[in-house]
Amino acid sequence: MNKLEPVNRLTIPRMLDQSRRQYGSRVAMRYFDGDSFKDITYDGFYKMVMQAAAALSRAGIKADDKVAILSENRPAWGATYFATLFLKAANVPLDALLKPPEWSYIIRNSGAKVLVTSIKFYPDVESFGDNIDSLEKIILMDPGNGSAEYLLAENAPPELEPPDVPLDTLAAILYTSGTTGLAKGVMLSHGNITSDICSITQLMVLYPTDNFISILPIHHTFECTCGFLTPLSDGAAITYARGLASKLIVEDIKSSGATILLGVPLVFEKMFMGITRAIGKKPPFTRAVFRSIYGIAKLLKKTINVEAGGRLFHGLREKAGLSSLRLLVAGGAPMAPDIAEAFNCLGLRLIQGYGLTESAPVLTFNPLDKYKNNSIGRAIVDADIRIIDKDSQGVGELVARGPMIMLGYYKNDAATAETIIDGWLHTGDLGRVDDEGYYYITGRKKNLIVTPGGKNVYPEEIEFVLNASPFILESLVLGRPDVAVGGGEEIEAIIVPDLEYFSARAEEKGLTLTEEFIEKTVRLEVSRQCEQLADHKRVKYVMLRDEDFEKTSTRKIKRYLYEHRPMRVPAGKNKGK
Repeated sequence: MNKLEPVNRLTIPRMLDQSRRQYGSRVAMRYFDGDSFKDITYDGFYKMVMQAAAALSRAGIKADDKVAILSENRPAWGATYFATLFLKAANVPLDALLKPPEWSYIIRNSGAKVLVTSIKFYPDVESFGDNIDSLEKIILMDPGNGSAEYLLAENAPPELEPPDVPLDTLAAILYTSGTTGLAKGVMLSHGNITSDICSITQLMVLYPTDNFISILPIHHTFECTCGFLTPLSDGAAITYARGLASKLIVEDIKSSGATILLGVPLVFEKMFMGITRAIGKKPPFTRAVFRSIYGIAKLLKKTINVEAGGRLFHGLREKAGLSSLRLLVAGGAPMAPDIAEAFNCLGLRLIQGYGLTESAPVLTFNPLDKYKNNSIGRAIVDADIRIIDKDSQGVGELVARGPMIMLGYYKNDAATAETIIDGWLHTGDLGRVDDEGYYYITGRKKNLIVTPGGKNVYPEEIEFVLNASPFILESLVLGRPDVAVGGGEEIEAIIVPDLEYFSARAEEKGLTLTEEFIEKTVRLEVSRQCEQLADHKRVKYVMLRDEDFEKTSTRKIKRYLYEHRPMRVPAGKNKGK
């Protein structure tokens, strides 16, 4: 085999060309066609890219144009992404969970000339061409629709050479999912993305047998860079899961022999809940044995740093369908340390990383052989991270610089100037660093609550404590302006009760489940949980909410929808204290 060029010296098309030449007959992707999983080799995927490039070229796409992509996770999404770059154009990935007006805004704001979509979304976007001046054509990833061109129609497409463009050429405009309001277009260059991939593969060494199970939405930077481009840069395979249901994911992991799973914390929380539920159904003796073995594994790790879970829980992982997994990576949101600890004790290596869309996205990563469950890890190669404006506890804002930092926000110089100052990306995240260089996130700068007594309170810390209660499904902690004092904010919590748990407990104890009982229990739970917090961090106001909070595609609560508004919950159903 030829010697591989370092990925950070390549554009994204050259990276794929190198992989195709090196691993042509190796499986690049697996997807479910309705009956069974089908394999696509690196050679086969490269041909798909050329087919997509032919369709985009016929549609008039040329250098500096924009191509919007909207579909579920599938090989054709990736083929479109690469094809766009082969034509020196830029991608505009769309979040499949958004609504048509939001897609329309992004297409209009980006000036996308072509929209490539799947049949699933075609009915919602068919009329866009009449309302968006820049949009000239819609191309379908699926055949059989006479009103739209088929992306892969060309049987013998001409093979294009990777274009010779500078590394700072725009590759993608990724619109933030909007936890704080209107989405902004993050401009990432080829060099931003390939430099991040290079750093990732130095820390997360890949093997020829590695197979990534893809479950996160591919439009998101975490999945796109780490779960799509990274495996393709190093000869690994990607299996596209059939769906997000835990049962389907586990079945697909088992049948495909997946070795690496990337997920947001909620994915791993649900997996762990599934494991504990299954154990809870076992006879008392089996449950007792599990608790004993788990305690031993935990003690060995804590006292002499020996990880015994791999051997002790081999049978459990086998029965759970997870035995092929060698690495789980959490990102996109804060991870509960006890969940990470639990997976590692069970012999499933789970580590955290950290980053933002604006950093392509990875900035920190836990070493596989020296991880810390409560940390987001150390700075990756080429990432310079500092903490500025520290308080007395050493907590301040994380700022970063390096080749992975975005070009800026599309058509938004003011926002760019506010975020990138003297070359440093101001993340808006508050955190600290220990003596070994491990970073810890404490909250968001914009979410910081300042009490009337001048104390700083991080709402994420309180939410973590509240969510530990089995009666609380999720919580949102906010600052309520203290009108009486005339300055500062009191701590308020909006609580979504876990009605399944309430029902199970009521049935177990023979009680009638009423709104009054739920409200009283939740208030007692909030008070009980807050006993472990300092007085100035304790919740003063409680509101109940009867439906989940609206979230982004990575399961972060859209805080701006609930902050400082007189009516935050449906009238007549929820009560405040």
